[in-house]
Amino acid sequence: MNRPVAIAAIVGLLVGVLVGFLWWGMPTQQMQTELAETRKRADAFERQVAEAQAQSRGVQGELKALETRVKTAEEDLRLERDRRSKLEMILSKGRK
Repeated sequence: MNRPVAIAAIVGLLVGVLVGFLWWGMPTQQMQTELAETRKRADAFERQVAEAQAQSRGVQGELKALETRVKTAEEDLRLERDRRSKLEMILSKGRK
């Protein structure tokens, strides 16, 4: 009687270990799958960030160019106002 009980205990222990291993391994595979998906999403997000940064740099370049154009236009406008005021002063002297 001891021998069949010992064999049943060993078989039960082996089945328990096998079931435990499979039970433990299944969530590991699921987590590895989730980790791979998360890495893919992180890579896609990094690409989007890189594209946004590139667009931002392009827009900053355009903004600087426009600011330069505005400054030159303001300077030209100031010079033209000065010329006009000088011409008006010359013309007003001639009328007196």
